[in-house]
Amino acid sequence: MTSVHPQNDNRIFYKEVMTLFDRGYDISLIVAGVENQLINKVKIIGYKKSAGRLKRIFKTSLLDMIKVCRKVDADIYHFHDPELIFTGLYLKILGKTVVYDIHENNAASILSKPYIKSRFKKIFLSKVFDIFEKNSVRFFDAIVTARPDISKKFTHKNLITLRNFPILPNFETLEKVNIRKGKPSIIFVGNMTKIRGIYELLEAIKTLEQYELWLLGPIQEKDLEDKIKAGCRNVRYFGVVEAYDVFRYIQQADIGIITFLSVPNHINTLATKPFEYMACGKPMIMSSFPYWKETFQEGSFYVDPSNVKEIREKIISLFSDRKGMTAMGKLNQKLSKEHYNWTSESQKLIKLYEKLLYMPKI
Repeated sequence: MTSVHPQNDNRIFYKEVMTLFDRGYDISLIVAGVENQLINKVKIIGYKKSAGRLKRIFKTSLLDMIKVCRKVDADIYHFHDPELIFTGLYLKILGKTVVYDIHENNAASILSKPYIKSRFKKIFLSKVFDIFEKNSVRFFDAIVTARPDISKKFTHKNLITLRNFPILPNFETLEKVNIRKGKPSIIFVGNMTKIRGIYELLEAIKTLEQYELWLLGPIQEKDLEDKIKAGCRNVRYFGVVEAYDVFRYIQQADIGIITFLSVPNHINTLATKPFEYMACGKPMIMSSFPYWKETFQEGSFYVDPSNVKEIREKIISLFSDRKGMTAMGKLNQKLSKEHYNWTSESQKLIKLYEKLLYMPKI
């Protein structure tokens, strides 16, 4: 169940839903704002999404979602948005098995919401939601989190950390995307917002005529969208592609970059994209957060994401060391094949569902 994410969300659909579908489960995905459809033989159950933030919270995520859930009458309900906590609690009252999938540190993310102008309100709402979420999870049958730092926040007998490692394609048969490439390239893949350091990347690449920055993914802010689509110096924007096509673009690039700014929900996040860069055997440039340096170690160069001059210098330095780039890329590809892939990580989800189905009802 999701009232926020699209029907083809990488984590929800291609990883979790398809993993359970391939294991033989009769699974459907409830999504707000889409029509009923089939994707990869999986039923997508769509319903109307209301306009306006408050209406979406109370009507789309609660009243309308509850109506759809009651019609579906499933054995297990697995929801992915904090907006659906009240719906999850209602389903528990009906005696259903409910799983809460937590993608990010929701309390910390409130501190970075641009539409909440007052710092006092951000801190207050963050603390209130933190208390509410920690007390709510006790009523659910299982908790799934995307990162170890989120898991540390909660105490639950059925809690698993299901990291967003990539589904590795068969690279031997993967077709190359048709890109006319004239310069060495740095690629950024993912949602683009101010707090993800895109403005700093655009500024850093502006004077590096010998290189170009490739951007791939949705642009979340109107000002940023206008700026990129109007044309930025040494930048190519490829738009949004399906999750399984992302690797075709990364393979064609030379370096993967992810320079999120230092905000509360970023410094301990386990972003998906570095693992996709690693799978393609790319060297990386990343924000110098202690958690990231500890996790990726020699697989990346690290920079202060707010320092344009340092980003520019690191790009030049990495490109000037071809031997180091090759060694870093080989190390990353080896780690991806052996550890950082969805095939191995998905076993946790399979075991959790087996446990839930045979768990006695209280």
